[in-house]
Amino acid sequence: MKHIVILSIILCVLSLPAQAQADKAAIKDAAAKASAGVGRDAKKLPDTLKWKKGGDVSLNFSQTSLTNWAAGGENSLTLSSSSNLFANYKKGKVIWENYAFLAYGIIRAGDRKSVKNSDQINIGSRIGYQMAKNWYYTAALLGKTQFAPGYKYTSIDTTYISNFLAPIYTYLSLGLDYKPSSKVSISFAPAMGKATFVRSNDPVVLSSSGITQDLIDEDKKSRYEFGGGIVFNLNGNFFSKRVTYISQFELFSNYLKEPQNVDIVWDFQFRIALAKFVAASVRLNMIYDDDQKTFRKERQSDGSYKDEPHGAKLQVKEYFEIGLSYAF
Repeated sequence: MKHIVILSIILCVLSLPAQAQADKAAIKDAAAKASAGVGRDAKKLPDTLKWKKGGDVSLNFSQTSLTNWAAGGENSLTLSSSSNLFANYKKGKVIWENYAFLAYGIIRAGDRKSVKNSDQINIGSRIGYQMAKNWYYTAALLGKTQFAPGYKYTSIDTTYISNFLAPIYTYLSLGLDYKPSSKVSISFAPAMGKATFVRSNDPVVLSSSGITQDLIDEDKKSRYEFGGGIVFNLNGNFFSKRVTYISQFELFSNYLKEPQNVDIVWDFQFRIALAKFVAASVRLNMIYDDDQKTFRKERQSDGSYKDEPHGAKLQVKEYFEIGLSYAF
């Protein structure tokens, strides 16, 4: 439309000599009509195809080096990165929202090998159609996994418990979204399918991922659930966007088996811009899933140790970071 307006102006300018003898009143009338037409086109612009994209990327680094330090201690090196990305589309009554949260970090202390202390892939896509003010029919697809192998470290040994796509949790839902503002949304999904896939044959990895013992006995590495869920999303900023926060709280109940055991997931991020490219952030990730079993080393009669299941527990992961940050 912009190109059409510019072309129209150019044609008008080129035609002025030929219209020099035209009646002044006719010229004024034509100009008024042209101006009114441009005004009407400009008002239509907000209804055209519109994407809103953005995000932020951060890189954090810390290092400690000790030489003949009388108080003792260990050399250490920590490196971590994270990114929040989004691409949202809106036209008329149709919305399409996409997001990705990626995080990875490693730490090395003393002469021990490097281990990860942060690893998360969380992506989602949601499409909706407005049915009433602030209400949308929606369909959503979510996926959660990690980048690299994960281990549980104890004073006795190391236990392999996760890897890329081991597990991956996927959710497909149909329902309604309530969006009173761009900062708040509540998703009601009475029909939600949850699938767990594990790219591993290790019994500990399978059990800790939520694959039940009866499925393991059948040599299966996937689990399917059907239920309902609610997702609360909240985001905002203060002090000219120098302080921002994002919160996503999820509830899921499996209709087919023990629906009273509700799965709970909460992701919270809080970020403060200290300078143009320096920021401090806090991330909190909490999970309770009755099917994700924890394990503890139990001493056997022959003196060896074996991983024994000890039920589900609240999982908590917290990060505090200061480093380079770039928002776009």
